[in-house]
Amino acid sequence: MKFKTSKTKISGTMLISMTDVIFLLIIFLLIASNFSSQSGLPVRLPGSVSSSRMTNQTLHIVYKDAEHINFDGRNYDLDGLEIAMKESFVSPEQVVRLSAEKSTELQAMINVMDVVRLAGFEKIFVATESHNRR
Repeated sequence: MKFKTSKTKISGTMLISMTDVIFLLIIFLLIASNFSSQSGLPVRLPGSVSSSRMTNQTLHIVYKDAEHINFDGRNYDLDGLEIAMKESFVSPEQVVRLSAEKSTELQAMINVMDVVRLAGFEKIFVATESHNRR
């Protein structure tokens, strides 16, 4: 018994749908990569309603003004703080807690954060008080 074989072409619809899926995947990845490239300093403003506790707080800085920054029981200016922070650096996993008055200027806090980052620390958070929502 002889079987007939036909040489008909298979429709290209399977290939078209796969092309659409790949195209949509490329668009999604391009859009997602743009959102993940933003940089900045993570900051919590004073009076946070949704504050969370940070564990392993190894270093604490209290900012009073540019000439009176308390770290490790001693007062420093910004230049002295940088030297003291470099001496205290053990690993980038250390957490630095930064406290300041509510009326402290944002630029002053960013200057202190820059000094801390230049010393090698990566985990910095600003201490806040918890306010109840009403």
